[in-house]
Amino acid sequence: MCEPKFFDIEYEINPWMHTDNQVDTQLAQIQWHRLYQIYSQQLGWKVKLVQPVEHLPDMVFTANGGIVYKNKVVLPNFRHPDRQPETEKFESWFKSAGYNDIIKPKYNFEGEGDALVWNDIIFAGYPWRSDKASHKELSDFLGTQVISLQLADARFYHLDTCLTIVDAETVSIWPPAFTAESVEQVKKTVPNVIEASEEDALVYGLNAMTDTKNIVVPEGANGLIKAYRDKGMNVFPTPITEFQKSGGGVKCLTLELR
Repeated sequence: MCEPKFFDIEYEINPWMHTDNQVDTQLAQIQWHRLYQIYSQQLGWKVKLVQPVEHLPDMVFTANGGIVYKNKVVLPNFRHPDRQPETEKFESWFKSAGYNDIIKPKYNFEGEGDALVWNDIIFAGYPWRSDKASHKELSDFLGTQVISLQLADARFYHLDTCLTIVDAETVSIWPPAFTAESVEQVKKTVPNVIEASEEDALVYGLNAMTDTKNIVVPEGANGLIKAYRDKGMNVFPTPITEFQKSGGGVKCLTLELR
């Protein structure tokens, strides 16, 4: 994670971001620290921090800082120049943390924002922020199957805004965020697919973090919260309103170190 010390909206690179709808920075700090406390205190997850950098406000969205799989790291190759300086900051952090097997893809790729691990498969999104061509780079370097999913709604510009890995047999999706072919691909691959409502999708309910027994979701995703509780999961709703102003949520604020 990365503390939102310098988090605000300095530019507009997705449909949620508007420089005239600025972040309440104090509330953002409160919301981020609440998420941090859920992870570290209530769930007992070990959280490591990367240092925030002035004028790199979106470093707070560490999910875009890469993908870690079997101790290998694929760094981001950001599409937008505003975010490109983040890559070297994340690379330095990974090296200092002892990761040595690291690549930066040739094609645009935005880390776990567009690549989610389900068992030994990686679902990878395109085309808004990551290039489909980067998926072969992922597969070749990480040595695992990558399934490409085409996104169809610019509001859901990263895969992690419209697909949640729930457990070894379950994912959640909002089908209208995908092409029909990609929805069918998910259903053909995953035994149990929970379909979220538009209401839940629009409060970023699919931007969630789980260890398969516990799941942290944005407040207001009431249909998904009920579905997860019906599955017997422990559900931790938390507010992310200030981060959604910038197009981010629970998962965006979290990079999983495998």
